[in-house]
Amino acid sequence: MRPALLRLLKRPSAISVLDTLAATPTGIEQLESRYARLRCQSRCVHPEASDDNVETVQAVEARQQTRGERRPFNFPIYEIEPSETDRVPISSSLVRRTSKNTSTKCPITSLRLQPERLQFESDVGHCNDIGTRLVDHAENKNDFELWEELLKFRQRHYGEKGTQDIWEGLTVRLRGVQIPVTGERADFLWRSFVRLGLRRDLFLIEVMEYAMDLHRREGQSWPRLYESVVGGLLDRGLTKRALRWNKKFQASGLASPNDVLQVLLPVIRPTALVESARDWHHAKAVRPSSLLRTFRLLCRSAEGHQIYGPVMSTLIKHGYGEGAISIHPFLVARNDHPKSRSEIQPLLDYARMYGFWDENKKLQAYANERFDTSSSEVPTKGPKKARQDMSDGTPFKDDIGARLLATRALNFDMVLGGLKMLGVSAIGPRSLRELAVRAHGSQDILDKIKTLRQAGISIGDSVFARLVQKLASQNRDILLSDLLLSDQHPDVLEDKTMQESLLISYYIARDMQQYNMALAVLAELYPEDPDLLDIHFRKHIAAGDLGAASKIVDELTLRGRPLSEDSLDFMAEKVLTPRRPNHRPNAPPGQSLDTKREVMFIFRVLQRSVPSGGYVNPFFWKEMLKRLGMEGHWTELRECCLWLARQYGTRKGEFWATVLAGSPTGHDDRMLKLIFSPPMQTALVSWGFKAQVTSATAANAICLHPTTQEPLIQWVRGLLLLRELEQAGLVLQKRVILDATRHRLATLFGRFSLSHSRLNRVLRRHNPYRWQRVVGDVLRAWGDPSFFGGLEHIEPTKLMNPGRTPSSLRRSAQTAWPRKRGR
Repeated sequence: MRPALLRLLKRPSAISVLDTLAATPTGIEQLESRYARLRCQSRCVHPEASDDNVETVQAVEARQQTRGERRPFNFPIYEIEPSETDRVPISSSLVRRTSKNTSTKCPITSLRLQPERLQFESDVGHCNDIGTRLVDHAENKNDFELWEELLKFRQRHYGEKGTQDIWEGLTVRLRGVQIPVTGERADFLWRSFVRLGLRRDLFLIEVMEYAMDLHRREGQSWPRLYESVVGGLLDRGLTKRALRWNKKFQASGLASPNDVLQVLLPVIRPTALVESARDWHHAKAVRPSSLLRTFRLLCRSAEGHQIYGPVMSTLIKHGYGEGAISIHPFLVARNDHPKSRSEIQPLLDYARMYGFWDENKKLQAYANERFDTSSSEVPTKGPKKARQDMSDGTPFKDDIGARLLATRALNFDMVLGGLKMLGVSAIGPRSLRELAVRAHGSQDILDKIKTLRQAGISIGDSVFARLVQKLASQNRDILLSDLLLSDQHPDVLEDKTMQESLLISYYIARDMQQYNMALAVLAELYPEDPDLLDIHFRKHIAAGDLGAASKIVDELTLRGRPLSEDSLDFMAEKVLTPRRPNHRPNAPPGQSLDTKREVMFIFRVLQRSVPSGGYVNPFFWKEMLKRLGMEGHWTELRECCLWLARQYGTRKGEFWATVLAGSPTGHDDRMLKLIFSPPMQTALVSWGFKAQVTSATAANAICLHPTTQEPLIQWVRGLLLLRELEQAGLVLQKRVILDATRHRLATLFGRFSLSHSRLNRVLRRHNPYRWQRVVGDVLRAWGDPSFFGGLEHIEPTKLMNPGRTPSSLRRSAQTAWPRKRGR
């Protein structure tokens, strides 16, 4: 009874009936008259309706009118005008009438109003009574409007069995019926058959054999067949079946190599996995980049595909930047390259913001090699190589030209005539320097350079030559004189690192004359950055002027530019005090150590640079968090952690909106997972416990729960911070956090064992709390009473004494008693 009732409730008429029942205030007897009127109005298209029924209905309506109880329907009722074809009487013996009629063409509109006839005409899933159905006749055989109506009726009443019946009628009962492949009607038919085939493998084989035969005979197929079959299987998590059918599609020619792009979204975001994600942790766990292995297997069957640009943009748009980086070498190895720089630009932007340093450099080198043809023409042997390329005439040594121009017995015209006689086409920077030294002012230098060019002699394109012309044209005689009389070789002016080092040394020594000359040289070396803000930032950092360096960062932020990677590396090297692994930093001799000042200055700089597009290695973020945690600067540590979670994380609500609605996220949480790795989550728990509390300070050593504002002991602040990070999108490793918490409980309340850490020994000695208080606050901070699995009630001793690692036992055995150490 239940399946029959469900089928009845799926009918459109059932909704109207339920509406009427809900709106009827009186008993069921009032409903009978309404159904009587409804039957009267609906049977106006059936002339064979009996007179007795009509009289009965009219009598009931007359009684209602006299009682004043006539009420309008809650749903609209329209008078149906019978068509000319419907005016022909239809006898009760439908089978015999159909066989005798000479014209079997039946309008679909009238057929929809006859459920009994639809039931009869749609019963074509067998070879019995051939010739008795409308589709058996030639004029209706290829009427796919009729087939569509029969399929819809059969699906409403019989579900998957009805779809299979219509397929049997199209392919077995009738021969030679060609299902259309274009239009909305074709989409409905093919989609219905494929949807059933995804649930029944044998039925899918029949549909595909029909499609392949149609493609061989007619050279056409339904355009969305590949996406519906392969993508549908992937969407349901049936990867092996999808790969098998993908090979058949490619081998039969039903799909082109680029059609594999149509199944990219079902690969990375299958519905079966999303529906099985019961909570946030599981949802994040079903989205690893390893899902792209399936896409690689699909691509291996599609030789010659060219899908690089759409693949990269789709992956990054839907938050799979890490997968885009991993699939780049795979596509390139298959000779699938980006056609323009715009196709690889989204990947370059992601790698610059969230990738590793080596990943970013490799992608940049690939893009420059493929699209920047001018970069391959840049000389690699310095200015001498450039001068040789520009000189097409007789080879001429620069030192010989310098000696000729420095000889006072020879004037400029004599030297020029000799150069022309020798066929010299260019002079070097040393010759230009001697020419400029002997000239009488800036204007004379410009005139002689003009004369050389008119004679067909070039002065080259070195930094020295450009600076001489620039300073002479700007009448900056003092700076020009410093440049000409400098002891630096002209070739040294091409070295950016050397010039920046000189600039910093002149700035620290306050040698403004040499400083201005070095600044002019750097401005010529960096024409794309005329203000040299990055260089000024490094200069202030080297001089220890952190306030001025911060102002440079503000200027860059206003211009929407991030600090360069060289500036960030230089800042980290100069500002942070070096430290050994697993040890706190040690102050240099004669200097004070201020870890909080160092780390927070760098953090403030990165806060302004990263949103503008700056890249920071995740291990550098971890290094700064470690320094704050080791020194016990908890407020600053919490501030940094929460900012990192907001900057790199994906909030829970945004993730589910993306999964369900398909909206892009822009980037994934790769950086967040690298920064807050399982060891870092363990460290946050441990740093929270490492706060010295005594009986005198216990009253003030509290922290407030961020949600309930409940006062808790200070040792649970690491758990509270992890819960806040979880709200920002971090996936917590509960097993790791549980082990870290039990380890801290063992340090405080477990069996006595001399700890290698002096701080652990002090905490245990001055611990003012009982274990019940600490465990209770841990559970309240975590927000889950089952965090310890009930061990605090069943076996507290086991909770306080987890198993120890061999390295922990070895360190404990090597720890000497304080008295022995003092002897």
